[in-house]
Amino acid sequence: MYLMNWNPESRQLDASFGGAVSRAEADVFLKDLRAVLNQEKLSDFEFVLDFAKMKSVDEAASHVFEFAREIAQIAGAKRVTFVTRDEDEVAGFTDSRLQQVLEGNERYVAYRLAA
Repeated sequence: MYLMNWNPESRQLDASFGGAVSRAEADVFLKDLRAVLNQEKLSDFEFVLDFAKMKSVDEAASHVFEFAREIAQIAGAKRVTFVTRDEDEVAGFTDSRLQQVLEGNERYVAYRLAA
């Protein structure tokens, strides 16, 4: 399950995931994301991918999040923020994407720290 919301005042596009995300749902999410980005003609915005409430993040979901990040950046996102379940995930993702984090293009925060 996911919810997506565009806030024009803060220029932030949020996508929040919960429970388990099937491959079919992930495909629908990517289609919806493309539609929002094409319809709104967004630029200079922040894209927040919140998967802190997901039961688990499997390899298929990880690929969807990577693809969503790339789509948003191509569309003009100035930064992509990932809200993870815990500090261990923050450390793992930050280590694997260190250059992008240092450049300010990506940010990883734990749910407890983001609240």
